[in-house]
Amino acid sequence: MAEKETSAPTQAERRAALVRKVLKEAAKRIPGLKAPHKPTARTLTGHRTVPKKFINGIIFAVAANQQLRAISKFDVDEARAALEFQAAFRPIADQLALMLASINYTIDLRMAPVASSALRTYTIAKGMARGGHNDLTQGLRALQRDLGRKGPGKKKKAKSPKSA
Repeated sequence: MAEKETSAPTQAERRAALVRKVLKEAAKRIPGLKAPHKPTARTLTGHRTVPKKFINGIIFAVAANQQLRAISKFDVDEARAALEFQAAFRPIADQLALMLASINYTIDLRMAPVASSALRTYTIAKGMARGGHNDLTQGLRALQRDLGRKGPGKKKKAKSPKSA
């Protein structure tokens, strides 16, 4: 039986695992954290546009009026808690969004010169193959397939307007 080869994690993989662990621990500290749920997303989007000033006004109105409190389904304590949660965690959400954008940018920044250099090397290898280095031909076919680009497509001829 052949055993599966396992390689030691790279430095980047070890760092990523540590960040993942820290993020999981941080998520545990956010009370009531919920993952996005498609069926409720549309409702949330509509309610997200209700201004805090309006909600504060309703809190005041319901708290001040016994009749409104009796017939209303508005929970003043729940509303205050939600506003407090938003005030506390919105800056963290913004910070995480910035971190996400920064991680994606850093990945792209590190990959761009590698991709550019790979494409230059591929172009050089194609030129060498045309120049008689037939030993490169088989590998170039595999690289072309892996690159997944078909090359410049045929341009469609512009249709001339029909004369009336």
